[in-house]
Amino acid sequence: RNGKFDDLQNLKMASYRSQDCWSDKNILKLLENIENNVQCNDNETFKTTLSNMDWEKIAFKHFSAEMCKGKWLEISRKLRKLRTLKELVLEAKECVKIPTKCKKYDKHPDFPKKPLTAYIRFYKENWAQYSQEHPELNNKELTKILTEKYKQLPEETNSCGGCCRVWSA
Repeated sequence: RNGKFDDLQNLKMASYRSQDCWSDKNILKLLENIENNVQCNDNETFKTTLSNMDWEKIAFKHFSAEMCKGKWLEISRKLRKLRTLKELVLEAKECVKIPTKCKKYDKHPDFPKKPLTAYIRFYKENWAQYSQEHPELNNKELTKILTEKYKQLPEETNSCGGCCRVWSA
């Protein structure tokens, strides 16, 4: 069988089994162990350092190396990775200590979208017509034509926030 696939499956299973028993104290201990096992000259990227990490040294209490790695992958998914592992661990510690500081709030799916600008509305309403009238044009050229037509509209029409329907271009 595929070794990488099996490793990934083991990590997922360890992560699922261990999600319930990770307290903030345990997470901080995990982060300290990772921080202590990162070499002083941590100049390499996150992925390189992570691939060289000895997870057996990081394991503690009843948390196996696979469980620790799985939990770290779960934590690190929420962090920007264009930094060194040491910097990521420091940010993760801060997020555990002060959860509201690092929490990204997702918008509710029913949250209303912003209204379209007058130009976008004009573009969407007229694109089909102009693409049929000029089938030889590509999207870039078609957009240029529609932009010029929009600029030729009277000021009160194109600045009313899309509420005016006087667009007979």
